[in-house]
Order: sequence, then structure tokens, then C-alpha cells
Amino acid sequence: MALAAPRSDTRKEKPMQTPAASSSPGTDEASLAVAIRLLSRLPGPFNLEQMRLFFHALRLSPSELAPFRLFDEDQYRRNRIHLNEHCELLLLCWQAGQRSKIHNHKGSLCGVRVLEGVATETVFERTPAGLAAPRETRELAVGSLAINADTDIHQVANLQTNGRPLVTLHLYSPPLRAMEAFSPDPRPRLLPREEDCPEFHI
Repeated sequence: MALAAPRSDTRKEKPMQTPAASSSPGTDEASLAVAIRLLSRLPGPFNLEQMRLFFHALRLSPSELAPFRLFDEDQYRRNRIHLNEHCELLLLCWQAGQRSKIHNHKGSLCGVRVLEGVATETVFERTPAGLAAPRETRELAVGSLAINADTDIHQVANLQTNGRPLVTLHLYSPPLRAMEAFSPDPRPRLLPREEDCPEFHI
């Protein structure tokens, strides 16, 4: 049986630009301060298309993010930028080798934009036993945007071999209040015949 198509929406867009590098003042581009004002006026939670447009309009400078660019030696660090009843904006900072648990975002839409480094995202599917079986792994370079539905299961990691840090911008709508963590399925996975080949791609 062929695998179901992923429900997450992964798009490679233009890298983040600073306000000075953006186009004319009349365009609908948002600095961090403008983005926070927009989020504070939200009448309700984002849908997928609204979240995509929000990320697409962002033009963030390093100086705006500097107060939130904080790391932890033991685990990746979640640094809150903004919170209200409809959304939560966070800057996540990952040292080399750090990774999240295998999880979903129960009840929340989640958008992730890679700002610095290369993120490795593994997407899982739930097994009948309630475990998580890996479905695909992809590398997300600077400027990549991944939007996951609340029941999508994934793991994000900084697996860069050069020791570089990873910085990602996360928007949860509504704010993340609960999530399910999963254990990996240790059993080997049989692939359909058409997928059983030595070639692969990310």
C-alpha cells in the first residue's frame, strides 16, 4: 500500500532580508515590531494560508532578534517573543546535536521558519500501537518554511556537522498548551516495491 502524502506544507522561500534590503516602503513587509502589532490585533487563530502570508511578509534584522537569541548548553531553548490568546511567537535556538522530542502540536497550527543554519525535520506517522514510524527526513535551509497541522508528528534537530548553531522562528496558533510525545517504532519498516531502491533524496 502506498504511503499517504504528508499533510505538512513545506515551502522554500526567499531568505530573510533586513529592512534595508527590502523593496520600496509601500510594500506589505513586516519588521518584528510591525509583526507583533499585527499579532496583537488578531481577531482569531490563523488558518494555514494566513500563516503562510504572515511568514512570507516578514523581513527580520539580526538586531531585532538579538534579545531573544539565547542558547542553552543542555537542550534547545525556547525564547518567547509574543503571546496572546490567539497565537504565540517564539525564537528557538539549537546548539549542534540538540533535537526536539518526537511530538505533535495538539490543537495548534505550527509554522517554522529557518533563520540561521540548516534544520533537519523528520516526519512520522502513528502506528496502530501508538508509536511513531519515520516517513521522511528533509533538510530545511535558511528561508525554508514548514507549516504543520495539529496532528502532524515530527522531530526537529540540528544535525549540522560543522558545529554551527540553528535558529528557527515558530508561530503557534492558538498558543501551544498541550502536545503528545511519541516513542519511535523500533521495528524495521517494509517499503512497497516501488520505493525499495538504493536511491533517495531529501
